[in-house]
Amino acid sequence: MKRSEDEVPFLHSAKSRKPRYGWIKATVAAAVVALVALAVGLAAGVLVGKEAFRGRSADDLGDWGAYVEDGGKKVLVVDWLDDQLSTENIKSNLKNLTIKPHIAGSEQNRKLAEWIYDLWKNKYKFDSVELLNYSVLLTYPNTTNPNVLRVLADNGTVLYNASTKQEPPLTPGEDDPTVAMPFNAYSGVGNVSGLLVYVNYGRMDDFLYLTRNLSLDLKGRVCIARYGDIFRGNKAKLSQQFGCVGLIIYSDPEEFAPRGGAPVYPKGPNLPPGGLQRGSLSLQNGDPLTLGLPAIDGVFRTTYADAVKDGFAASIPVQPIGYGDAIHFMSQLDSIAAPSSWTGELNLSVYNIWQSNSSNTRTYLEVNNYFEERQIYDVVGTIYGQVEPDKLVVMGNHRDAWVFGAVDPNSGTAVLMEIARVFSELMTKGWRPGRSIVMCSWDAEEYGLIGSVELVQDKQKVIGANAVAYLNVDVAVSGSMFISPNANPPLFKVLWTAAKKVKSPNSKFDTIYDEMLFYFNTTYNGTTKPLIGTIGSGSDFTGFLQFLGVSCMDITYVNLSSGGYPVYHSVHDNFYWMTNFGDPSFTHHKALGLLWSKAAVMLMTTPVLPYDPRDYAITLEQIYNTFVSEYGKALDDQKITLEYLKQEIQLFTKATVTLWSQIEHLPVNMSSSILRIVNNKLVNLERAFILPEGLPNRPYYKHVIFAPSSVNSYAGATFPGVSDAIFNAEVMGGSWDDVRRQLDFVRVHIRYATQILSQSGVEYLPK
Repeated sequence: MKRSEDEVPFLHSAKSRKPRYGWIKATVAAAVVALVALAVGLAAGVLVGKEAFRGRSADDLGDWGAYVEDGGKKVLVVDWLDDQLSTENIKSNLKNLTIKPHIAGSEQNRKLAEWIYDLWKNKYKFDSVELLNYSVLLTYPNTTNPNVLRVLADNGTVLYNASTKQEPPLTPGEDDPTVAMPFNAYSGVGNVSGLLVYVNYGRMDDFLYLTRNLSLDLKGRVCIARYGDIFRGNKAKLSQQFGCVGLIIYSDPEEFAPRGGAPVYPKGPNLPPGGLQRGSLSLQNGDPLTLGLPAIDGVFRTTYADAVKDGFAASIPVQPIGYGDAIHFMSQLDSIAAPSSWTGELNLSVYNIWQSNSSNTRTYLEVNNYFEERQIYDVVGTIYGQVEPDKLVVMGNHRDAWVFGAVDPNSGTAVLMEIARVFSELMTKGWRPGRSIVMCSWDAEEYGLIGSVELVQDKQKVIGANAVAYLNVDVAVSGSMFISPNANPPLFKVLWTAAKKVKSPNSKFDTIYDEMLFYFNTTYNGTTKPLIGTIGSGSDFTGFLQFLGVSCMDITYVNLSSGGYPVYHSVHDNFYWMTNFGDPSFTHHKALGLLWSKAAVMLMTTPVLPYDPRDYAITLEQIYNTFVSEYGKALDDQKITLEYLKQEIQLFTKATVTLWSQIEHLPVNMSSSILRIVNNKLVNLERAFILPEGLPNRPYYKHVIFAPSSVNSYAGATFPGVSDAIFNAEVMGGSWDDVRRQLDFVRVHIRYATQILSQSGVEYLPK
């Protein structure tokens, strides 16, 4: 595709990856127009706080884009959206996206990037569309020398060969020759042989039970773990830490095909015996050779061996298998019955832990994956705001999949593309938002959030100075019961408000707010509201939140299931599965798209950002109370006081109440200076919690309130530096002085947030 540089200000060509900063260009190009529009809008009077979203008339909202003229009438955009998103379009998008496998770095995934680029630029006529490429280190299974997993007799006779070349195809298309063979990205390469040990989910608690409660020595063992509960990369890290030389990870039917549950694929949604889960083992985010810097031309690249030494991933060989293969390995275990909580649903009379030294079989594991530097492609489309074009509301979803990816991630991609079409339709009606909307299709998320992290590192000063929020959807629909929301507290009010304006596709409920409230709820300020979970990691919001302190949200339609959706990262996550079992009507896709787009419109068109800072105070108080109940006695025993932390939270709470009162009493004819001061406080609240040097031994995680758990990168930990330090002191023999220091970091950063909210200035503006 031929493109001129002036058409694509951000574009990195295939030959040159020098960045051109499109988001900055907008600020200069639109500055005069924006200032005039802002003056006109504010002179006409704007609504703020609670009234801004509701609106009284187009004139009240000025030029912020809350209304669109359609059929001779002015309609609120958030209401207009209801009839615009099309289930048929979303279904068609998904079909096109999932025709072939499109793993990161593949030709097919590049073609999809160019397809999206062409749609957004030439059909949807976005103001700016960019195709950004980065050169990153990826890893793939070796088709000429496949991985090997066997049960061997003492004399070397092969007693069983696991299926490491291909999952048995069960529906048309699954035999596509470009389907990646089963593998774990960034596994160590090599061969190992040894006796087996079963380590349950491979959690820290599981290894401590084996080595401390049972006094077992795991050195030289090949361990076998079941998928679930924690991130697979942490399973590999802990396996190596406790002396295992290799790791097998299998999908136990208890989570993926439970007895008495739905039929297995293709007759039902559950995982068949030959199905298995691919996935990355990376423990740090971004390109492994350029961590902390964008993977552009001329940047120094370390060696992968050095990256592993620095904690990027474990170095032992790791291989995933299905439960049809797993039973042949688990049956080699002949002693020490597992606790009932370790027992799954393999067809075994007993789950044992240990293979005795007298056993006449061994497990042989050989991993031959190869590493290669390849190009990945992010697509970024922007519609510039007419009041604050430099301020960015960012929406994103990743495009790459381990195989076909109908659920993960392309259910989200299909919805994002339909929202892009609807926003382009708004533009044809003369609509333009107050703030800019930036839509992103990320690459190489599955390998370790690489595409989004590289862009954040590449443009961190622009994003850090101007991003209002990042709204992520990884998987749009994996189930049909309710939307599971995760977010930082500034976005709670946005989610609750938008959810009340989306009709539930489930007949039992009126709105998706009611749906969320029914399944999980909690009390905020004396009112019962839907529970919003904490942000951990595992998707593309991580770079925005952890590097820059941008408030984030992540939403997905799910079922109540401990195992997620059964065909996760398998060849069976395809269009057939979605149209037969996931969301045949695509009404859940549409409902999630409405929540996603309405949240974005609120942030784009509300003059005073629709954040309630009191939600952060309530959340901090809840975190503190939970923290005291869990760790209070241990801290008391060490004479470590929490009084100063408690005082800072109380002062912060007062500051949020004061600021909210000021917001509620802002004049409708306020000056642009007042608007700027108030919004800066609301946006910079999240920035206040960023610790520049990062958390202990994890410099790429910088948020002192929310970060991934150090032993489970999927889960969100609160006060993560403190909880890690306490674990190290209690279990690993670390220093309690580290706990004191981490507590001080939390306390001081809450103090910083209080200072931001309490900063004077408004009273000195001209009356």
